[in-house]
Amino acid sequence: MRHHRGHHHRRGPLRLRAVLVRWFGATIVASGVAVAAVWWALAPEPRAWNRMGENLQAFVGSEFAGVWHDPAQRSALAERVARQLEIEITLRDADDRVLERHGPECDGRTVSIDVRGSDQRLGSLTACWIRPGLAHFVPMLAALAAALAVLWATAGLLARRLTRPYDTLTRFARRLADGELDARLELGCEIRGEPAVVAAALNDMAARVQTQLAEAHTLLAAVSHEIRTPLGHLRVLAELLRDRGGDDATLQDLEREIADLDALVGKLLADARLQFSALSPTTLSGRAIAARALALAGMSPALLEASEGDDTLIGDPTLLGRALGNLLENARDHGDGVTALRLRFDGDAVVFEVDDAGPGVNPEQRARAFEPFVRGDDTGSRGRLGLGLALVRRIALAHGGDAWIEARPSGGATAAFSVHRRGTTE
Repeated sequence: MRHHRGHHHRRGPLRLRAVLVRWFGATIVASGVAVAAVWWALAPEPRAWNRMGENLQAFVGSEFAGVWHDPAQRSALAERVARQLEIEITLRDADDRVLERHGPECDGRTVSIDVRGSDQRLGSLTACWIRPGLAHFVPMLAALAAALAVLWATAGLLARRLTRPYDTLTRFARRLADGELDARLELGCEIRGEPAVVAAALNDMAARVQTQLAEAHTLLAAVSHEIRTPLGHLRVLAELLRDRGGDDATLQDLEREIADLDALVGKLLADARLQFSALSPTTLSGRAIAARALALAGMSPALLEASEGDDTLIGDPTLLGRALGNLLENARDHGDGVTALRLRFDGDAVVFEVDDAGPGVNPEQRARAFEPFVRGDDTGSRGRLGLGLALVRRIALAHGGDAWIEARPSGGATAAFSVHRRGTTE
């Protein structure tokens, strides 16, 4: 069974604003990495740090060596160092006995410094300080996070300001694509520079397209009237000739040519309405459309087989009638007659199917049946597959559906088209 094509959801492109924010964020991270790399490259070498530490230890050792033999000055110096540096200072004599201890108790990292006189070792000094825990880094991490948040928020605001005109242009372009040709953009403070040039061009384009479509609608109505009027006159003249005893065979040929010309004009006018998007959607009944198409084709209403269910839909009555008439005409002229016109409902789709009594359509013809001006050979379908079926597919697509042909196992073919209940796909 052929299934109705579902809606095609448009996949929106990645928003420019999101792209800019991501690029700004990547730039911030890359800048941080670059700063760290430069700092690491220009920082002193480990040997320089070691040399600096050795010089500091020698300085401290010489300071304590000068007051080592004066217990009062030695204690005062040790207490001052422990208090100002917030470390524990332990002084030991040459035999490694503890002399005194200053500062808070510590079980962290220690450094031992020898205190030497001019010719002998006087003792040692041990400095101990507590390793900073995670709590010591919280303020720094919070500051870094705050800086990152400020930079990212600033990037978002900047991206919004830069992309706001383009968002407005995108919404306007979508409105035009949805058929709102009376929409216009107001040029002002929000849209300036290059976006203003694009907006002005879009406004001008929408105005010109709206004017051209209005003129096309008027022309279409005038052409329809002007062409149908002489066709009506020809029918009247044919009837007058019949009443005056004209040749029946000639009159039948004339009436057949007039009918063919009328049908061709109807197809061309329907094609023009599709080209100019001159649809007049209204609420319709699927059963009423099918019954009217059978009546216009001069076929029995008993051919209609309608499923149970709601048959309402929104569409152009003239175009849908033309599409169904084309299917009936094709089955009558090239499929040995119509055996059934079936109306069924498939979710949001209303499907019209016409069964014929012919030998069917081969796979190659089925694949190309709905191409414009494609004609089949005289075997199989015994006729032409051309403008009529191509117009059926275009009308179906304009109403959110599709058209197809299937071979029936019992013989013959089924030509069908579907329309969406709401008229068009979103």
